[in-house]
Amino acid sequence: MTNRVLIIDSSSVQAMRVKVLFELLGGEVEHVHYRSLEANLDFDKFDVVVIAHGVPASKLQALYQLRDHDKLVLLAPKPDNAEHLKSFSEINRALPNGIVIYPFFANKDITGLLERLLEIGSTNTLVLPKVLLVDHHTPRLEALANGLRGAQLAVTTATTLNEAMQVVERQSVDLLICDFNLEKDTGLDVFNKVRQVHHNCRCLLMTSRVNQVDMLEAVRQGVEDILIKPFDESDLLQSLHKLWQTELLRRHNQELVERLQDTVDALIERDSLLRVIYKHTPDPIMLFNRQGHIIEANDACCELFELTQEELQPLSIFELFDEISVSQLRDLMKHVGMLKHFNCELSLPKAGERSIPLMGTFNEIDHHGDMAFAVIFKNVSKLKEQQEVLEETKELLEFEVQARTAQLQKAKEAAEAANLSKSEFLANMSHELRTPMHSILSFARFGLDKLTAPEVPTDKLKKYLSRIETSGERLLVLLNNLLDLSKLDAGRFPFNPSFHNLVNVIQSGIEDVSGTALEKKIKIRFEKPEQGVMTFCDPEQMNQVIRNLLGNALKFSPEGSEVRVLLSCKDQDIHIKITDQGVGIPDDELEQIFAKFVQSSKTDSGAGGTGLGLAICKEFILLHKGQIYAENNPEGGACINVSLPLTEHLESNTM
Repeated sequence: MTNRVLIIDSSSVQAMRVKVLFELLGGEVEHVHYRSLEANLDFDKFDVVVIAHGVPASKLQALYQLRDHDKLVLLAPKPDNAEHLKSFSEINRALPNGIVIYPFFANKDITGLLERLLEIGSTNTLVLPKVLLVDHHTPRLEALANGLRGAQLAVTTATTLNEAMQVVERQSVDLLICDFNLEKDTGLDVFNKVRQVHHNCRCLLMTSRVNQVDMLEAVRQGVEDILIKPFDESDLLQSLHKLWQTELLRRHNQELVERLQDTVDALIERDSLLRVIYKHTPDPIMLFNRQGHIIEANDACCELFELTQEELQPLSIFELFDEISVSQLRDLMKHVGMLKHFNCELSLPKAGERSIPLMGTFNEIDHHGDMAFAVIFKNVSKLKEQQEVLEETKELLEFEVQARTAQLQKAKEAAEAANLSKSEFLANMSHELRTPMHSILSFARFGLDKLTAPEVPTDKLKKYLSRIETSGERLLVLLNNLLDLSKLDAGRFPFNPSFHNLVNVIQSGIEDVSGTALEKKIKIRFEKPEQGVMTFCDPEQMNQVIRNLLGNALKFSPEGSEVRVLLSCKDQDIHIKITDQGVGIPDDELEQIFAKFVQSSKTDSGAGGTGLGLAICKEFILLHKGQIYAENNPEGGACINVSLPLTEHLESNTM
């Protein structure tokens, strides 16, 4: 099935190059200019979408639906094109799922990337190196860093060896770019130190004088390349690209080392070289005919089978291994065909011990006119153990990645929740400020209008002034809450505890809200010990806690209901329990309602409020070394529980 490709272009040469490469891979390409892009274009009908550099960020609204496209390619501009680089950065941030192709990529690199893209989609995201840039010359360091960051590379900078080591100890480094001459050290010193932490780090040195660097010594110590200053960003990016491609190739081929070694062994010249190998190699080597009779074997082979040359010569190779291995070997020898060589896994029995797993590399050779087989045995016991360890490590790493991903997702959700709470707070705050302010201004205008009348109606002016006073008091309460919260956050809230009868403090709080209770015909029932409760507390703060808790209870309780306040002592703790018959609180919000700017979903519409009252109460209770939490009543309504130490003396200070 032909892959359909859409290229959104700005008349760039790079887009034409990608178009030709897609067509060579058998793709059906539709090439459109961004000015001709239809607003309602269905991107889902294209297997691959390519956005060239030069497409302005103003087209993001039309392109935003590509955020979920699994095969999106972005063509990056050259670092010296500031205008294209700016618009590309905005598009790249808006479409983070895109695979980036840089201008310094060769056609071979782009073709390989496109081939893999057409096969596996977005899982083939290009991996870019983490670069450490070290130079004691700060302006040059910043210029190089900005150039590399313009190519979308992650760059960390340092000016000394000590700064560089601080960087490598806290993050991984793939490529080191270092000036050869630093103020106290050399680039080789930095590379040797960095490689002690990150063994696979590759190095690119910069120098202004060729004879300043011993090339042979630098290469011997592992330096990959040396750039002679002055050089432009293109030279630096090409050198980085070459180093990074080498590192990716090393990583990709790391698991093939053992197979490559076997392949090298299979390519060794038959007769003369085989003789040299079996004489000098520690690997067991054996020569046997098609019937299995052993012709000869080296010393390592005798040691492996624990037999002398004289004992080994009369035997057949089929007598040395278990039945399964022999059956497999016979079948492979029978069907060796034109390849003339094969590998076979064998198991060597050991009396009273675990069998030894071997890998045999067999080659069909001409032995004095007759066909025979030469085999090299390798003990793969350690390899199999390493493979098991690698599998366990892989599973552990996958688990750790999943756990870390879950943590990041949780942190993201927490940040989004905090942002939502702040937005809700600002909306409520605007309402809370606007309503009383509008009332004050309206009644003030009414009063001014009445003053112009021939006769001033005293009763109406009194009513207007009363309304203005009520709205002003409402504003004052709101501002006091904000001021209290600000002081608590800054750690400057006055805290002056002394011995007080908590019964009197609670009774004072009840009297402060009695007017609201009378208006709603709500009865406040206070149950307390007869002898009173003496404790060490700040009476102003505790009075405000009681007022806030009772105010919430009255606000969300129906008319004619009852609010119950229970004061009791148990062991060395004081317990205050305020119970209402209101709407209650959802179970999953019982802890959240004490956070700043947060209100219950059952109470955050219609009743007003900023979500500050309970947060202030919690801070005050914590100052008293107490606890506060919410729960729901089985019969309906909410219950706020407060516990305080009975006799503990708290330090008197200003936070």
